[in-house]
Amino acid sequence: MLEDFSLRGLDVPEDLGGAGLGCLAKVAFLEELAKGDAGGLPAVDQPGRAAGALSACPDRAAAGRVAARCLAGEAQAALVVLDGEAPETPRIEWAPAWPPLRWAWISRGDMLRLVEVTGSPSSTTALAFHASGSVSLPLDDCPVVGEWDLEPGSGVQVRGRARLWAAAVAIGVAQAAFDATIAYTTERVVFGKPVAHHQGNAFDLAAVATNLHGARLAVRDAASSYDAGDPWSGFWATQSWLTTVDTAVAVTDLGIQLLGGHGFLVDHLAEKRFREARMLGLLAGGRDAAEADIAGLVLDVPDPVFGGCEQPR
Repeated sequence: MLEDFSLRGLDVPEDLGGAGLGCLAKVAFLEELAKGDAGGLPAVDQPGRAAGALSACPDRAAAGRVAARCLAGEAQAALVVLDGEAPETPRIEWAPAWPPLRWAWISRGDMLRLVEVTGSPSSTTALAFHASGSVSLPLDDCPVVGEWDLEPGSGVQVRGRARLWAAAVAIGVAQAAFDATIAYTTERVVFGKPVAHHQGNAFDLAAVATNLHGARLAVRDAASSYDAGDPWSGFWATQSWLTTVDTAVAVTDLGIQLLGGHGFLVDHLAEKRFREARMLGLLAGGRDAAEADIAGLVLDVPDPVFGGCEQPR
C-alpha cells in the first residue's frame, strides 16, 4: 500500500530522483504511519535513515546510483555509525531483512565512506521490528566505492538525519501508546472510579501528555531546520532524538504499568510499543554517540562573550 504514497522519496533531493518535499513532510508522514504500526517501516522506507548520507555525498553520480535502487525498492543502503573507539572494519549489527542489502554508508566524525556489500547476511533477532525481519553482516573486505572528508560539522548532520527518522517513528509509537492508555484507563473502574481519575495516575498521564507534545514540536522544529539549511540542524535533530526517546520510553512504560499484568503479555500491544521505543534509542550509535556529537559541537564553539562564532539558539 505504501508504494502509492511515495514514502521513500519524500525527503530525498530532486537531483537524486526524490520528491524533494523536505524533512518536515517526512517526519509528519512517519509519525502517522508509526501510530498504526512501526514494525515494517525500516524495511519499507529506503533510503530511510541513510537519506542524510545520500544528501551529503560529494559524489553525486555514486549517490544517484544508490538512490535509484533504493527508491525503486530494489535494494537498501544501511548507515553504520562509528565512534572514536570503534574498529576500522565495522559490522552491520542490525538491518531489515528486505530489500537486499547492497551498500553501507559509514559515518565517523566528518568522514563519510560508501562500501558495496558483498557478503551474505545472517539472520539475527528482530527485536521489536518483526515485520522488517533482521540481518547482521560483517563489512570486512567489502570494496570501497568512495570515502570523503566532509565540511566540519557535516558528519553530525548525516547522523542527525538518521536520528530524526527514529525520533519521528518514536513519536508515532508513543502517541499510539498514549491513546490506548487513555482509552483503557478512562473505562476501567477501580475502587469506584476510572483508573485515570486516581490522582497519582492522573498526574502521570498529564505529565507524559505534555512531554509528548513537546517532543513532537522539537522533532518538527529540527526537521524544519534541515529544510532551511541551518548548519546546526544536526545538533537540533540529535537533541530532539534524545528528548523523544526518553519520552517514548516513559509513555510506553506507563501504558504497561496502568494496564496491569496484561501489559506484559504479547496479547496486547503495550509491550510491543515499549520494545519499539527502546530499540529506536539504540539506532545511529545509540545515546553515547549522540551525546558525544552534541558535546563535540558545543565544546568546539568559542564563548560568544569573548567573540567567535555564534552558539546554537
